[in-house]
Amino acid sequence: MGEDEVSGAIKELGILIGSLENRAGITEAVRQARESGAPDKLRAAYYSVADAELRRQLIVTTGKLDRLYLQKCDLDVALAKEEVSKAIENSNSQPWYLSVASSVGAVIIGQWILGLFGAIAGAIGGFYLGQWLLASIKKENAREIEHAKHLLALAQRRDEESKADPYLFSEEEQKACERQS
Repeated sequence: MGEDEVSGAIKELGILIGSLENRAGITEAVRQARESGAPDKLRAAYYSVADAELRRQLIVTTGKLDRLYLQKCDLDVALAKEEVSKAIENSNSQPWYLSVASSVGAVIIGQWILGLFGAIAGAIGGFYLGQWLLASIKKENAREIEHAKHLLALAQRRDEESKADPYLFSEEEQKACERQS
């Protein structure tokens, strides 16, 4: 599954879970549990559903959502690594043609305005202009690399956090739809 497909599936499951919670009458308890960041309260709200089939749908769908979220975190890390690689690759290819073109352009303009002395002055000015262009491009490339590395660090942190306690319900709870000790 690609990133768009996973994101779409997460959105669909989120909508489905919302409708199941609404049908079960636990919307307010779930909202409070999510706002407080208390997974135990969320689990208690799900287990408070009297209808066994509805409780099973809630737990199983939440398990699917958890697995998709883990998959999305893995995809985010892979995409962030790819962006870092692209940024590094872009920084390795220097556009020397811009430096040369600016130098040649300055020589031609200097020659046209002041003749030989203008061409010499244009060559000197063109050299520094070319160096300035390359330095600007290198600085921009360094910014892009740092930004890509920052996004990678965020994705890796989110991935590690999601894997520390990945599932709201254990595999046994998802199968039995009952609390496990």
